[in-house]
This record gives sequence, C-alpha cells and structure tokens, in this order.
Amino acid sequence: MPPSDPQSPQNQSNPLVAAMLLAATGGMLDAIVYLNHGHVFANAMTGNVIFLGIAIIGRDWATIVPHLAPLVGFLAGVAASKHMRTRLSEGAVLRIGLTSETIALFLIGWLPLTFPHMAFTLITAFVSAFQVSIYRRVERFTFNSTFVTGNLRDMTDGLYDALRPTSPEVREKGLAQATDLGLICLCFLAGAVIGAWAAPRFGNRALWFTEPLLLAVLLHRLRHPS
Repeated sequence: MPPSDPQSPQNQSNPLVAAMLLAATGGMLDAIVYLNHGHVFANAMTGNVIFLGIAIIGRDWATIVPHLAPLVGFLAGVAASKHMRTRLSEGAVLRIGLTSETIALFLIGWLPLTFPHMAFTLITAFVSAFQVSIYRRVERFTFNSTFVTGNLRDMTDGLYDALRPTSPEVREKGLAQATDLGLICLCFLAGAVIGAWAAPRFGNRALWFTEPLLLAVLLHRLRHPS
C-alpha cells in the first residue's frame, strides 16, 4: 500500500546532524564532478540549465550533450524515487535510496578519469536525485541537501522573524529556522571546499570522502526506522 501523505518520505523530519551530513555530501559531489568531469554539476541543475542555454546560443554543439546528460540522469532519478514512494513504505524508500547512493558512489569511485564524462555525470546525477527527492525536512523546516538557494532564503526569513518585534513563539521559531538552515549551508560550503581539495588529488576516488557521511546517516536510519 502506498504511504499516506503525512508519512511520505518528503514529509518525514530528519535530525539536524543528518541534514548537515547530507548537505556536506551534496557540496562535495558538485565540486568533485564539476572539476573532474567536464564542468557540469551533479546536483545543481540550475547551473547545468544555464550552461546548456549558453551552449545553445553559442552553437557549441560539443558541450550541449554533456550538459544534457546530468539533466537526464536527475529526471530519471526523481521519477524512480517517485515510483518507489507509490509502492513502498517511507522507511524502506529512505533506506533503499540512501543505500543505493552509497554503493553507487563507492563503485564509480573506482573508475578512471578517462571514463566517459557523460556516463559518469548521468550516473552521479541519478543517484543524487534520490537524496534530493527523499530528504526534504529537518526538524520543523523544509531544506535541500544538494543546493543552497532555498536554504539561504529560508534562513534569512527565519533571521528576520527572530529579530523583529513580534510574539516570542514567532521569534523562537525564526531563530531555530535561521540556526538550522545556516548550519546546513555552512556544511554544504565545507563539503564543496573538501571536494575541491580532493578532486585534483584523488580523482574519482575523491567520491569516497562522502562515504562516511552517507553511512552515518544510513546507520541512524537503520537504528531509528520510524
């Protein structure tokens, strides 16, 4: 039976530490894939669409298809995640999605840098889409673990509420929102810094830096399935 809306994965709250680890993973993936695989993003589809538009206007046919590959992988991953959510419990979807990402990143970390960029970015975007599709809430707030635009917006909204003269409840919630999302944004930045440092030194094996973070989140999910 498909899960009801309140119990669907995107409505399930995740601990702040798990959200921070996933954000660091998202930053790492984008930095590593961008630097090592043709200057496309694993997660930031907005950037890929912009690069695609620039390539189309410049009639740079050699870069149009490479920028399409991660978009195709991302859309396929979102569709696969949606398909799973209509047939499995929320706990099963969370565990399967995170396990799939962990295994896939470990395996493609063995690939040489000469492996075709389009295939590499398609695979990475596909498994990353599970993370962005499934993990959408931290405590009381929505968040995104693979890009920061919405997180920065909501962090600023929360900070504004925390500072303006209003009810204590609104200020308390605003401060919690600004703190949680601010920490998530900082972790995304830290992940990007680590990924940028690791990519030229370790090649595709730099992806293995995400493994301890993903395993920690997966272990927490296995220990606390509800």
